[in-house]
Amino acid sequence: MTHSPITRTINSPTFFYSRTRWPWLQLVLMVILLAFAVALPYLGADQYVVSLAMTILIAAMLAASVNFLVGDGGMASLGHGAIAAASSYGAGWASRQGLEPEMQIVVALGVTLVVSFVYGALSMRTSGIFFLMVTLALGMVIFGLAYRWSGVTGGENGITGIRRPDVLGPYWIYYFFLVGMFVLVTVALWVISRSPFGASLRGIRDSETRMRSLGYNVPAYKLGAFMMSGFVAGLAGLLAVWHTHFVSPSSAGVHRSVLLIVMVILGGVGTTFGPLMGAAVVVLIENVVSNSVERWPTLLGLVFILVILFARKGIMGGVITLLGRFGSGPPSAGPPGSTGGPPADPLASSDAPLAGVSTSKIT
Repeated sequence: MTHSPITRTINSPTFFYSRTRWPWLQLVLMVILLAFAVALPYLGADQYVVSLAMTILIAAMLAASVNFLVGDGGMASLGHGAIAAASSYGAGWASRQGLEPEMQIVVALGVTLVVSFVYGALSMRTSGIFFLMVTLALGMVIFGLAYRWSGVTGGENGITGIRRPDVLGPYWIYYFFLVGMFVLVTVALWVISRSPFGASLRGIRDSETRMRSLGYNVPAYKLGAFMMSGFVAGLAGLLAVWHTHFVSPSSAGVHRSVLLIVMVILGGVGTTFGPLMGAAVVVLIENVVSNSVERWPTLLGLVFILVILFARKGIMGGVITLLGRFGSGPPSAGPPGSTGGPPADPLASSDAPLAGVSTSKIT
């Protein structure tokens, strides 16, 4: 099987050696982050700062969708930015037709499910660089449609004036709504990851051939994972267009999907709060540091290189490792049911059972 340097890096064991064995640590981090998020508008933050925080939360949800697919399924997608853009355009088209914001939700998420199914159906029998290329090609198709199908998408001018529901009109109410949605998405993906489906997905990630021999319908699991991940991406796209009230072809550009991969790796693949950390770094460099540094992509590239060289587990993985040095046990572990430490080579022993894999199968 052929793998690109990107997929070899992401699929290396050190990238997945990031699941904390301390449930209380995740709970404490959640409480601290939630308390800070709720208190932010009351700490003297102006509307710009709150708007920046909203951008980070939306980007974190979008990165979380990629993190789930990469961390549990080992599938690195370069098309999730386009899925989010398709959802945004669905809401924008509904808005141009004079439909109420409630119908925007139906149209946006409906478009998301259709696009996600097409993505999954065309890519579920591929892996490695072939999966990467299929998602990249489909993303470019969506970008081309957004740019050329002007009757629906508005062409290069995009669609403006997309309003959110009146109840979410004030910016501070929408901010608290985004905080709640981020918590909901994080908890939902955490539960799925710890479910039998998530364990089976990690088994496919570690040894697809062995899972096939055990009777698992590998393409069906991959399609299901892509649909779940795509739905979260579409939800983030809807929330993004409600925040900016505007969508253009640039939102479907390949660079957006690449930045999502960067966010995931910076934060730590497979970690619960890695997408939030990675999104914060990328958004702050792109929107704040860029005001002082003209070549901010170069700075972001340097940060990315430093993380790859010195913190292979990402920011959150590094934090967990440091905390583990002061604790009594190992800082992190593999999938539930493993004994801790870096995951062993899944092909080292073909007779060994896959840890945490459920006996239930999708047929």
